[in-house]
Amino acid sequence: MPRSTAPQTLSREITVSGHGLHGNRPCSVRLVPVEAPTGLVFIHTPTGTEIPAKAGLAGDLVLATTLVKDGVRLQTIEHLLSALMGLEVEHLRIEVDAEELPILDGSAAPWVEAILQAGTRALEGRRRFLKITRPIEVRNGDRWIRALPFDGLRLRYVIDFPIPALGRQSRELSLTPEKYRRELGAARTFCLAQEIDMMRARGLALGGSLDNAVVFGADGPLNESLRYEDEAVRHKMLDLVGDLALLGAPLLGLVEAHAAGHALHVALAQAILADPGCWEWTEDAVPANVQFFFRPAELSIAAQPA
Repeated sequence: MPRSTAPQTLSREITVSGHGLHGNRPCSVRLVPVEAPTGLVFIHTPTGTEIPAKAGLAGDLVLATTLVKDGVRLQTIEHLLSALMGLEVEHLRIEVDAEELPILDGSAAPWVEAILQAGTRALEGRRRFLKITRPIEVRNGDRWIRALPFDGLRLRYVIDFPIPALGRQSRELSLTPEKYRRELGAARTFCLAQEIDMMRARGLALGGSLDNAVVFGADGPLNESLRYEDEAVRHKMLDLVGDLALLGAPLLGLVEAHAAGHALHVALAQAILADPGCWEWTEDAVPANVQFFFRPAELSIAAQPA
């Protein structure tokens, strides 16, 4: 299916609840349709603070992506943003009653299911893309990420960990909603067993378990099974899709990443926005309400063999 040419929101509101991965506190998230293109805007309901999903508001990026505005933090936003961008829902009001979004099963699949249950509808106006016209790169030692011109969104990702159970994994795909659901959406977050005590000593991963993360020990995953043979690199790509949402518009380009993570993903988004010579706006236009990407409950997500 070609990419959507109309800006999209949800057909109806929907609420998802759960506990945060790091703080282990309850949180409810209400996804509310908008009537005109607004981008993705979070509302911290206890304070009424509006926090647009923009790279300039990114804060703490250790093991999650966080937005900060007026002293309010919203943590672990990347899986929801990934599901929205993967399904081309780029205009929405996101009401959150705590400071960390639910981890759910550790993937974007529950968010995808919620979006599919709500369905989408087209908004008036033009869908605007940020198109890469010249290569741009960000490095941190031997870790790097770059964006190059490409007609569409194509991702290449390499991870390399010093344990045989995980090791080096690589994957490449041109992103479409179908490929997102089939190849990325169900990939769960992961960690090394040897890192758990260190994370919890720092107040992180307090809500983590084998129900919401893949844990790799020296001899392999401690979970009963993997959803994909290369689930780890797929999850990194899932995170990348979510972090690129902080550009404020869908990206047209080839993004290559080597041993990157949230900090480099967001650094690339910030570098792109700071260098208008490497990108340009391009638009598609269709009359409102003539195209639907999907209707409520029409589609479902399932993990597929690698």
